[in-house]
Amino acid sequence: MEALLCKNLGDPTAPPDGGENAALTVATDYPIPQLKSPTAVRVRVKATSLNFANYLQVQGKYQEKPPLPFIPGSDYSGTVDAVGPSVTKFKIGDPVCSFAALGSFAQFIVADQAELFLVPEGCHLVAAGALPVAYGTSHVALVHRVQLHAGQVLLVLGAAGGVGVSAVQIGKVCGAIVIAVARGEEKVRFLKLMGVDHVVDLSKENVIESVKGFLKARKLKGVDVLYDPVGGKLTKESLKLLNWGAQILVIGFASGEVPVIPANIALVKVLE
Repeated sequence: MEALLCKNLGDPTAPPDGGENAALTVATDYPIPQLKSPTAVRVRVKATSLNFANYLQVQGKYQEKPPLPFIPGSDYSGTVDAVGPSVTKFKIGDPVCSFAALGSFAQFIVADQAELFLVPEGCHLVAAGALPVAYGTSHVALVHRVQLHAGQVLLVLGAAGGVGVSAVQIGKVCGAIVIAVARGEEKVRFLKLMGVDHVVDLSKENVIESVKGFLKARKLKGVDVLYDPVGGKLTKESLKLLNWGAQILVIGFASGEVPVIPANIALVKVLE
């Protein structure tokens, strides 16, 4: 089968097969993975999405460092190609999606039936291939962890990114007042079309002034939930907007800087 193989740690944006020291190469005769348990399912991959974690893995900067060579890739969708003798949930040809630690940047991948989700009718496999990691992350964070509910103020940093978009959509479904932070007119227009209550354009506005102005106009005390996949300076600024008893969801550090949250602020505001 064909697979995108990471041979060396390096620049994931460089073209594959760029020489002996290139990070990535396209393998055309990589072995097709076999079923190794009675409940295993092999999926013919139709779509797979690129997440920031995949980028970090190829660079060697992710917290889990697989041995070289490895096939990157996490979430994917496709159709069931083969099933183990004890598989009861799926049959050959079923549309499914899932996520894995590695391996989705290939024509085939094997997973246990418990790890797969049936793609509902009407959902395109390309869309399903981008659902598990981004929307799974936001669903667990917003619905299970903080139990977001109607009327709460949700501040989403990096709102036009993968997890950011999913947080915005789930926040609106929960009935929250959603404030989105992004950079650039195109992203602002996109977020407004999604129905956010307020958008901060970092290319033109100061996040503190913009959000405080919105909160004052709506007679709101502050932000109840901070959804933060960015980190760095933006996190530190956003702390000034939090309500008493607010909750912070640490999703990632796309800025490249891990922020330090002062203990005195957490104490005074009773932050979670």
